[in-house]
Amino acid sequence: MSKGLGALVFVAGVAGLTFWGAKVHAVSMEDEIAAASGAVATKHVHPLDIRVSGRDITGTGIADTEAELVAIREELDGLRGRRVLNVEGISVLPQVEPYETALAKGVDGRIEAQGYAPTEAAKAALGQAGLPVENLALASGAPAGWADAVSAGAAALAPLASGSFAVTGDTLTLEGTAATPVEDEAARAALDVPGDFETVVAVEVADPGIVDFSLDYGAETGFSLDGIVPEGFGAEEFAAALGTDVSVGTLDTTYAELPGLDTALSGLGPVLGQVETLTVAGGNDGLAAEAEALAGLDTQAVTGALGRAFGPEVALTVSAAAPPPEDGTERQNPVTGIRQIAHGGGWLTLPEGLEEPTADLCAERAMERVAVSPIRFVTGSAELDPASSAIIDELAGILNLCTRGPGMFVTIGGHTDSEGDNDANYVLSAQRARAVKGALAARGVPSGRMIPIGYGETEPVADNETEEGRALNRRTTFTWPN
Repeated sequence: MSKGLGALVFVAGVAGLTFWGAKVHAVSMEDEIAAASGAVATKHVHPLDIRVSGRDITGTGIADTEAELVAIREELDGLRGRRVLNVEGISVLPQVEPYETALAKGVDGRIEAQGYAPTEAAKAALGQAGLPVENLALASGAPAGWADAVSAGAAALAPLASGSFAVTGDTLTLEGTAATPVEDEAARAALDVPGDFETVVAVEVADPGIVDFSLDYGAETGFSLDGIVPEGFGAEEFAAALGTDVSVGTLDTTYAELPGLDTALSGLGPVLGQVETLTVAGGNDGLAAEAEALAGLDTQAVTGALGRAFGPEVALTVSAAAPPPEDGTERQNPVTGIRQIAHGGGWLTLPEGLEEPTADLCAERAMERVAVSPIRFVTGSAELDPASSAIIDELAGILNLCTRGPGMFVTIGGHTDSEGDNDANYVLSAQRARAVKGALAARGVPSGRMIPIGYGETEPVADNETEEGRALNRRTTFTWPN
């Protein structure tokens, strides 16, 4: 090969290498720098926008801290083949101490967010969960577990009627109002966040589920109701169960129930005439009742009557009432409508319909009563059978009204059957008439207005040949001759 040809080959080789270096190798290095810088862009807290032009690197975006910005610069600066490095477009987030993110739920159910979020990705995740994140500013310094804490706060607010939640450093604070303990417990359970958070909870329960009422009755005042009653069983339901009006004081309701309340109250009507006062206390554990027996009535008998009315589930205490006022004092029960008159330490019932008594009306009412429950005596004597005490009480009420008017005298007739001696029967019938008069006088009927007469067997109303007939002939009659 000649020297000229060799020189030509050398020049061509150099030119080829230069072209390859400029076109091929330069492109390959640019790609290498771009790939390496792309890895840097995605490895940090916040994604960066890093662009390579030739072998010049320009970075924009956000660094979490100054230390992270230094690390980014060092990583890009160390890339092989890079020429110019410009990271002036990367800003550093402000450092917040203490770091706070707050959520607030209004009565309309909407949740608002204020404060800080650590990254755009974290904000986006909260947004996908339904939280409004547009007011959250980016800042560094969030505690570990921040995203879980904020999500738990939103879940804790969900069952509350209204409230607020805040992440303040390592402290979680939940405040608000819960309708019932059920919602309160659900909110507290939702706030169970793993990690080193300190939790402060102040939830007010609007309805703690406490039943606490007092239903009070007085023979002169009627029923009154105060306290906290089960929802759906208010004053109207109490009145319906009792069959009478109920005056209401301060009354609230609770979601808690009290099974058996309606049943316990609905049986009281027939026995109210036997008590002076009655208090029914309702609580979450059930019902308890305290009563004063009507003066003059047996406490055990009243206890039995109330126990049957209430049922076995009601704790019951019955005591003797204080004596009534002086004899002759009258009153009318506003619930039962029963009129009563005080006498001898007790109350006697004055019958209805005798406000303007007449002789015929009085005789009719008295005889109707003994027709249902005849006055009975110990066999062969004038001693009243104790079982007749109740009928004597009721007759005393009738006769108290029917001996008040001018000339209103009552004849109490004693009658026997035809068994035995006529004279003995007459004496026995007179003794029994006087015994009835004495029992009625002891109950306040004026003695001078009652005339006892024995008729013996002289005025039968049935055949003495049968036991049924003789039983009908053994009787006590009441007539008003004037």
